[in-house]
Amino acid sequence: MEAAEDIDAAGARLVVVTPQSADRAATWREEVSLGEALVIADPERTLYKALGARRPKPLWVLRPRVAAVGIRAILAGDRPGVTKGDDTLQLGADVVVDKDGQIVFLHLASDAADRTPPAELVAVLRGLDSSTVPQADPVAPAAATPLP
Repeated sequence: MEAAEDIDAAGARLVVVTPQSADRAATWREEVSLGEALVIADPERTLYKALGARRPKPLWVLRPRVAAVGIRAILAGDRPGVTKGDDTLQLGADVVVDKDGQIVFLHLASDAADRTPPAELVAVLRGLDSSTVPQADPVAPAAATPLP
């Protein structure tokens, strides 16, 4: 995964929340090779709602930027797939949380192509005092996830 090593080097932990079921999220985690990232299934979208992440109207795919990203992905050999139960309308949020649990960076996507570049998230992490960067639990290995 892009920037995973930089995130680790900054003393942080990558956590991915997905609106998929736990079974689907576990499969997806392996498909995209997330390594030691913690993946949390949130099919009820509890965290998304708490952060204020949006859900666009169904025709969002017609937005030029979204269509362009989709076309580039298809041309690169990626095949977008939809699995029964996936919430394809849920937009993401890019968040950096400090050691005290405070959100120090929050970007709410305006469409599916609107994501914070990984390098920018790493720069935010590096800007935090090392004592405030979230650390992985030293007792539980980072590869332990709440997924089956």
